[in-house]
Amino acid sequence: METKKIYSFLQQAFVFALIMLLANFIVGVLPFPMPASVMGLILLFIALCLKIVKLEQVEALGTSLTGLISFLFVPSGISVINSLGIMGQYGLQIVLIIIIATTILLAITGWTATALLNLKKKQIFSWNGLKRRLSVKKHSKKLEEVN
Repeated sequence: METKKIYSFLQQAFVFALIMLLANFIVGVLPFPMPASVMGLILLFIALCLKIVKLEQVEALGTSLTGLISFLFVPSGISVINSLGIMGQYGLQIVLIIIIATTILLAITGWTATALLNLKKKQIFSWNGLKRRLSVKKHSKKLEEVN
């Protein structure tokens, strides 16, 4: 039976702060604009996948922040209200752009998910499939050497 280590709030906040510090540095170096928060999410995802960061190290704080997400959208809602003049002038164009961008994003996400699922079914997109392909190549090289 495996026991999970419990990390304190400060330890979890330190992990998030370290990732965001690294994300801010990377965004400052990139030749194109990118939000540091998006880069932070990418870095956190990579760190979790590579098991550099364990889920237990960020799970409780992440769950707490997810519970506060509606509160975190208040500043952006206030900004929209402060921009009602712009919304009145360009409202239709803004709504159309949002609809078109959302549709494109959903389509690309669906196609990507379908492609990845098809690759996984063919055992190309998995560790077992990769191992199998590598072992087949090794065996075929050995057979060529024998012949």
